[in-house]
Amino acid sequence: MISWPEQFALDDLARLQEDMARTHSRNGSPLSGRDVASLSDRWRPVVQPRAKHEEPFDLVDRAGEFTGVAAPRWLCHLLGLCHRTVHLALLTPQDWLVLQVRSPRVDWPGLIDLSVTGHVRAGLSWQEAMRCEAAEELGVDLDPAAGMVEPPGVVAIGQPYHRSEADSLNPPVHICHVTQVFAATLTPTGLSGLHFSDGEVVGLYLASFDEVNRMVEETPDRLAPGLVQSWPHYTAFNTGLNTSAL
Repeated sequence: MISWPEQFALDDLARLQEDMARTHSRNGSPLSGRDVASLSDRWRPVVQPRAKHEEPFDLVDRAGEFTGVAAPRWLCHLLGLCHRTVHLALLTPQDWLVLQVRSPRVDWPGLIDLSVTGHVRAGLSWQEAMRCEAAEELGVDLDPAAGMVEPPGVVAIGQPYHRSEADSLNPPVHICHVTQVFAATLTPTGLSGLHFSDGEVVGLYLASFDEVNRMVEETPDRLAPGLVQSWPHYTAFNTGLNTSAL
């Protein structure tokens, strides 16, 4: 979770609004490397990001195509710069969905989310990022040769989708993600080998397809936004639509 100042000064909020308006009204023209450097220099003394939040993300358009420029995590979330994320839905051998319970120390604390979620670090492909995140969050090796997931391994669900919205729990964060959803089925060995490697997950919640449908429709406040947003894409996959193997 990015630590913002406890209170932004009024003039900083005014400048932030101006920079966001300028950034998002460029008539399709992407930010240049010089633009990102200038914005970083302007806002770094205000935000004072931790070293881990300097992680670079490739900036992309609404379709997930690279603009050729990278920006640090904190700046992407401050100004709503569009970048990539990956989501993974894991099934047990008995066809239960494996959902994660978020740690109280991370974004969306205590909420239920898809099995694995994460950002795509600059320079990584969707698939490379998905494998890294699965190993970090749940200790899962997504290579079928490792014996933790059933062949054919991870399946990409359709095309990446775009979402842009204010993060009501973490103002002034603005989310602009292009997300690729993946799915895989655990082997018995894979299920027994799950463990919480990086501390972002504190528990697992096994649910039926119908139960998740009900939660999305009736109690979305229990769920992280990523699960709510990605669920329609997964349900299309679950009915045999719009899939492609890696």
